[in-house]
Amino acid sequence: MQDKSSVDLLCPSAQRDMGFDEMGKVWQRITYCRHRSELWALALAKRAPCLAMIPIGFVVCFWWGVAPSMIVFPIVLLLENLGQLREMILALLSIPALVVLGFALPWFCGWYDIAAGLMLGRFTAANAKEKALAESIRAYRTRAI
Repeated sequence: MQDKSSVDLLCPSAQRDMGFDEMGKVWQRITYCRHRSELWALALAKRAPCLAMIPIGFVVCFWWGVAPSMIVFPIVLLLENLGQLREMILALLSIPALVVLGFALPWFCGWYDIAAGLMLGRFTAANAKEKALAESIRAYRTRAI
């Protein structure tokens, strides 16, 4: 029989990943909050389909613009007085920003497709999205308990 320390050496995934576990939990919590706000906006949009763009647009703009600004503003403030080095750092940071933009664009367009569908009287995509969001929230709550 092996002792616990030799098992940890054989299976590094059993050890804590230098803070990545905590970051994963933070990311899951952010996703949970995003899903709850999306479900709220979808329920509100389904109650008043002709105004569906307003609650959905509010939530999308928040998660698209306001939430990332908490990361972007400190970076901009720190880079303000670096001169030419600032331009190089901003160029390097723009590469991950474009990747994030590429991943977020389908999410962004999907929500506006749902809102447009609601405004035109089509509830199929909205009902499917509501079911998926409710299932995701339920799964998070069962994992967290």
